[in-house]
Amino acid sequence: MLLAAGVACGVVSLRWLRIARAIEDTPTSRLRSAAQGYVEVAGRGVPLDGAQNLAPLTQRPCVWWRYRVQKRIATEGFRSRREKWETVSSGTSAMPFMLDDGTGRCIVQPQGAYVVASESTTWFGDGPLPSSAGRAGGTFSALRDYRYFEERIYEQERVYVLGEFRSVRGDAGGDLQQAAADLLRQWKQDPQDLLQRFDRDHDGRVSLAEWEGARRLARRAVEQEVQQRETAAPVSVVGKPADDRLFLITALAEGELARRYRRRAFLALAGLLAAASAGGWLLQHAAR
Repeated sequence: MLLAAGVACGVVSLRWLRIARAIEDTPTSRLRSAAQGYVEVAGRGVPLDGAQNLAPLTQRPCVWWRYRVQKRIATEGFRSRREKWETVSSGTSAMPFMLDDGTGRCIVQPQGAYVVASESTTWFGDGPLPSSAGRAGGTFSALRDYRYFEERIYEQERVYVLGEFRSVRGDAGGDLQQAAADLLRQWKQDPQDLLQRFDRDHDGRVSLAEWEGARRLARRAVEQEVQQRETAAPVSVVGKPADDRLFLITALAEGELARRYRRRAFLALAGLLAAASAGGWLLQHAAR
């Protein structure tokens, strides 16, 4: 157990230190002059023109959200009755949004990103959907059977992105078509979110007409900037790098986030040293 704990602490420490180093070592670029490749950009997060992204549980307008609904489950043990929380539904926003830093704009594709939101809310209720969104219920949580958890990055918040910056030219119709197809495949990976966004008649399935609406929205996401410029003007996109480099989206300040992960890395390292010391002490006494 000590060996497993030490290895886990070491792995976590390296991972968090890697995040802190990536944040600190990558300079912030302006969108107008950003080079193709791995970059750090920051600006206001705004929705795509004609699109709206509402957080599922609170219905607040966001550029990104993540939620989880859990139900209290009672299990009978040998001598006692135990309770645990079981996740009954969850989801993460995959809708692209725009980043505007005053010098230019780009599309942020959040699929596959490590996201640190600016706000999270936990509250309790009596059903799989909250009746009063975002109201904490800590005092009466023991009487409620459902727990709701939601994270959000709001519209107009300052968003920091570390990822792969690339430009797609407006006359590259094949590239745009492929990008729209890739986006549709990502949406299909979350059937519940797909139904929530495109099942207009609420019959529990996405019809051909409703799917065509999804196709149009995906196409608009990658064509939006092109429609506002000349045909040959490029559309800038920030997304997940092709290699294993960090893809990060956060609404926290860059320095604050780096310090947070350095503190976590040092705490995990302390855990590794403590596990190694305890293991050495046990081996010494076992040899006697």
